[in-house]
Amino acid sequence: MNRQGIQDLPRTVPVMVLPGVTLFPNSLLPLFIFEPRYRSMLEEALGTDRMLAVAMPRDDEESEIQPIAGVGLLRACIRNDDGTSNLILQGVSRVRFTDYEQVEPYRIAHIESLTSKDGERGNLESQVTRLHALCARFKEQGIELPQQFEAYLNQITDIGVITDLVASTLLVDSDTRQELLAELEIPKRLSLLLEALTKQLT
Repeated sequence: MNRQGIQDLPRTVPVMVLPGVTLFPNSLLPLFIFEPRYRSMLEEALGTDRMLAVAMPRDDEESEIQPIAGVGLLRACIRNDDGTSNLILQGVSRVRFTDYEQVEPYRIAHIESLTSKDGERGNLESQVTRLHALCARFKEQGIELPQQFEAYLNQITDIGVITDLVASTLLVDSDTRQELLAELEIPKRLSLLLEALTKQLT
């Protein structure tokens, strides 16, 4: 069992490159698969360990992609009559791409699992309280939160999980989301999230 995931990670995973999309551990990501290359990728994932990575490109041509990404487990897949598919991906772990076994028609990457670090705890409890208050402000401004979001958030004690859950749910800016995904020290990640959400509310 992987500390941040629900099962051990494979040595390699297929990679879906999606502009503006990040997959955080413990989050759920709905995806619509329509490109032929990703239809093939989905077939491979379903036939093996049901895992794939979601990574952001560094340029419009996808010649380079972000080296830090999220790996997820396919929790549900509905095939449509036209060959497309709707699926739900559950985030399992942060990973770093170390090499590529294949680039075309889609990437298959060798991965290294990344573990969050506690770092200097400082005043984390007060920062978490502030984070809860910011979530309440989003609701007050009419932002619709996912069902059971607040109840689930109040039950979690792992600050790293809390930070990832709130970031995946409320944070809009894709560059900041990527920065948070790549930040392994939980206190720094929490501070970045607080700053970004405060800015988003103003």
